Amino acid sequence: MPAASSLPWWQRPRFWAVVLALVVVAINLASMASTGAWDPWETHYGEVARNILVRHDPLDLWWQAGNGGPDAVAEKTFWSKPALPFWLMALSMKIFGVGTSGPPDELVQPFWPEFAIRLPSMLAGLGSAALLGYVAWRQVSPRAGILTAAVLVTMPQFAVATRQALTDMIFVGPVVLAAAAWILAWGQPDRPLRRRGQGARSLPWDRAYLAFAIVFAAAVVAPLAVIHQHAYDPYTWATVGKNPGHAASLRQIQSHMFIYWGLVVLVLGLSLRWTRRSQVWMGVLYIAAGLSLLGKGLIGPGLVGAVVLVHLVVTGRWDLLRRCGLPTGIVLFALASFPWHHAMVLFRGERWVNELIIQNNLARFDTGEQKQAVGSFAFYLETLGLAALPWSAVVPLVLAAAFGIGRKASAPAEATSEASEAGEAGEAEAPASASTEASEATSPAGEAGEAGEAEAPDFQDFSLAPTPEAARRVLHQFALIWFSVALFAIGYSVTKYYHYLIPVLPPLALLVGLWIDQRMSGPRTHVGPRLIGVAVGLAVLVAVVRDTFHSTAWLAHLTTYLYTGMWRTGGPEVSALPWLVLPFGLGLLAWALGRHRAALAGFVLSGLLTTGWAVDDYLPAASENWSQRSALRLYFAERGPRDRLVSWWFYYRGETWFSKQDVWVMKDVDRKALTELFDQVEGQDTTLWFITIEPHARRLAAQVPQRYRGDIEEVYKSFHYTLLRVHVP
Repeated sequence: MPAASSLPWWQRPRFWAVVLALVVVAINLASMASTGAWDPWETHYGEVARNILVRHDPLDLWWQAGNGGPDAVAEKTFWSKPALPFWLMALSMKIFGVGTSGPPDELVQPFWPEFAIRLPSMLAGLGSAALLGYVAWRQVSPRAGILTAAVLVTMPQFAVATRQALTDMIFVGPVVLAAAAWILAWGQPDRPLRRRGQGARSLPWDRAYLAFAIVFAAAVVAPLAVIHQHAYDPYTWATVGKNPGHAASLRQIQSHMFIYWGLVVLVLGLSLRWTRRSQVWMGVLYIAAGLSLLGKGLIGPGLVGAVVLVHLVVTGRWDLLRRCGLPTGIVLFALASFPWHHAMVLFRGERWVNELIIQNNLARFDTGEQKQAVGSFAFYLETLGLAALPWSAVVPLVLAAAFGIGRKASAPAEATSEASEAGEAGEAEAPASASTEASEATSPAGEAGEAGEAEAPDFQDFSLAPTPEAARRVLHQFALIWFSVALFAIGYSVTKYYHYLIPVLPPLALLVGLWIDQRMSGPRTHVGPRLIGVAVGLAVLVAVVRDTFHSTAWLAHLTTYLYTGMWRTGGPEVSALPWLVLPFGLGLLAWALGRHRAALAGFVLSGLLTTGWAVDDYLPAASENWSQRSALRLYFAERGPRDRLVSWWFYYRGETWFSKQDVWVMKDVDRKALTELFDQVEGQDTTLWFITIEPHARRLAAQVPQRYRGDIEEVYKSFHYTLLRVHVP
């Protein structure tokens, strides 16, 4: 294969990587303005993030439904999720000047509000794909890297979750970072860190260490500084500090945070003495595991730890436990995740611990949360068909091949383990040149000089992959373990939501990318197995498309938790879907005939078309039924100076977000309270605007005072929401 630099520019891998990135970014931005924030999560989470800015409080997450009505202050806290997603949304809103100033109708205007709250998820999702692609590019080939990234960003569930303001990507991103760090630590030949200076005065001068330093500064130092500064902020003391109990808690936070600053200095000093690249990447892994805890809770570090543990079991390389810097790693994990939790324990106490840890983490895994969120393991196997469409058509082939490669990888792993132990005992010593050659073989061209640095004579490589071919096998084996552990974890959990499948998609995309790359360059299989695989793939495509026609809201359900009743309706037409997956079906036929290039073109084209349709056609159409933006934009356009928005028998969060909490809230029917509202506004020549769901709108007339029952006017109606108004002279 000719060197990349000798190829025409349009054939170089980096050119196609840039093209893929530009196309995916364009797909994500094209419909941003036409897709309002969805209930209940985007609007709920966006309002929590906005309150961080309004209240100048990054510590105590806050939710308040409105500024009037019997249920306006029924909730005044938000303790169901950790802080990281809301910090990132608030930072994005601050940068773009969204949510804290401007006109009252600011949040119903297009693009910037949606872009601000969705940007963190977009960066996490697209960044995860880029990082996973980089790992495959580095470990296997540029083609494998581009394919892995392309597969992941064109899986519909991953693409839609990337485009929405959810917590899932803020936890999946760190998990992907941790997995990548593990492979970069042990899945390639290790080498000494480049350093500058002599002896004890030398410092790491290495790109790998620079990556660690950036992650450490962003994930450890910055959040700790924000939390500590908040405890000293005069604004905090002028508001929260008036309460004697809160004042005492703030003083405790002030003193306790110095413990973490001491640990920062300690771990930074220890990191300056690192001598191996593997130590640096393990440091990144521990920080990423801590971030995943701060992103969504215990599932993040639990998943990272389980994947690593199973990988050690399968490879038999228990000696890596002694080499992975566990004591320093525990400190790094604590620094990335504990300060906010510690401060909240001091500030809110046992009630907060019970709601966040017990109810919203452990109970969901063990006892279930809602009746609609309970199912069998097959729940996710069926969901995977649409979540990974059209790539789900090759998943059976991919998994069959992966299990075969996993078995082949065990023998080299055992040999590596034996050599490692022998070298450790002084019985065998691998020459430094062998390690250098292996490192050069697996490193990108840009790092050839770095890998070619003279190594210490006594340097020993304890990695799982001393050769490029071993690196491919180890990565394939690790991806299969990662996929299996993630699927088992969500399948074992009693609570089952469609979006719980998202952590399974990155390792699946890696498996698909590696499989296609291997088939493109490896020997052709026999015709019989190819035909069977193609038949299975075509059957999967037909079954998934058929089920999508039967439930057009299925794609919308992949990132929400409301699946019953009226939420089964309102799904846009999916008549284009068969045409979108047709290139994939034709690609499967070309694959059976051995026309791999034509097949690959069909696969990628179908993936991009399906994702473009899901993000730029389906989501905007579905937003009319899953977002209140159109209804409330009409309210702001036609309301008078004394008019009042009323959330009646309704509590879906969008009414709070779009109105900036300027809403009268009634969660359940209360005729007396509603009559009192009419009495309060009589004589002011005002209009009451009622936002509610369609089934409840028909019952409003029976609840308002009799003299106004004939004046109810319906001004907006979708499958899920209805906006009505009553003029009160």
